[in-house]
Amino acid sequence: MTMLKRYVLSQFVKIYLLTASGLIGIFLIVDFFERIDEFLVKDAPMIDLISYYIFKIPFIAFYMAPQGVLLATVITLASLSQNNEFTAMKACGISITGITFPIIGASLVVALLILASSEFLSPITNQKMNYIFIKKIRTEPSYGKAPTQNLWFKSINGDIWNVNSFDPYSSELDGIIILKPGKDHSIIQRIDARRALWAINKWEFIDGYIRKFNKAGIQSTQYFERKFFDVPETPKNFSTVHRRPEEMSLSQLYQEIQTQNLEGKDTTMEWIELHRNISYPFISVVMALLAIPLSIRSSRHGGLLFCVGINIAMGFIFSFIYAMSISLGRGGTFDPVLAAWGPNLLFTVLGFYLLLTMDSEKAFPI
Repeated sequence: MTMLKRYVLSQFVKIYLLTASGLIGIFLIVDFFERIDEFLVKDAPMIDLISYYIFKIPFIAFYMAPQGVLLATVITLASLSQNNEFTAMKACGISITGITFPIIGASLVVALLILASSEFLSPITNQKMNYIFIKKIRTEPSYGKAPTQNLWFKSINGDIWNVNSFDPYSSELDGIIILKPGKDHSIIQRIDARRALWAINKWEFIDGYIRKFNKAGIQSTQYFERKFFDVPETPKNFSTVHRRPEEMSLSQLYQEIQTQNLEGKDTTMEWIELHRNISYPFISVVMALLAIPLSIRSSRHGGLLFCVGINIAMGFIFSFIYAMSISLGRGGTFDPVLAAWGPNLLFTVLGFYLLLTMDSEKAFPI
């Protein structure tokens, strides 16, 4: 790396750290004034308030990274332009495009760090943050607990379970219905029981009957007082706490999707969250690709405010299209992959086009 590239990179890194810290600080201050009343009403100890905002920093950093890269790129290149350093580079035959590559590389490093944080750090801090605010401040009783009433799920062997209630302390089920579908999806067997107890690594069903069906209707009915059934479910299947997506790592979210697929549940929302969590950090690279040519072009035709304004406008356009795409994905209009990655791909192509045509004297070549 030449000395000039190292200089551009060092300027970008310093400005990025300042802008990212500033954005995180502004977000924390706004959030503080929005939530402080709830902490005061609950007479929360100071340690909870401080801990809440410490744990919230990775959450904010995840969303502020692209904005930080955008502003850092604009300010770095605008300052070089204001000092006529681009003119001097061009006069010496130095490629301006090549000089800006370290910024793209640095934005990729930012994206990878944020992605690593969403796998290893953010799930832990988000869970602690939510526990303090949702459980201790808002005192929502259902947070962090598995649902225990009117449970429906599909077994890994295809059976459909309906349980009226589950006691996680005694591992006891009440009001059980198990439906076994046939190859044509019609019900061929139904098991009803008043209770079921977990004993000797099996479920012992109490006071129930087994009813088998054929095409004509009920084929046979067998009553029982106590009977062991060899089913793959254990108490753990009934006591799984469904965590919020932001409280799961990428690998945990993927595993949750696989589990829900086996249970026959719709996983569109989970797939959207997974692809969004992976694609969002790379918006930092997209912002750099857009900001580099836009900053250099706009600096030729206006001052610093014009340069900043053009880039912020482009950032708002991207954010609007990204949010719209995610919403269409959640609504089932777009495939999850297209919804999360489509805007990134579209604006990456636009960014490379602007970058490769940067020598044009037009502000926005068509």
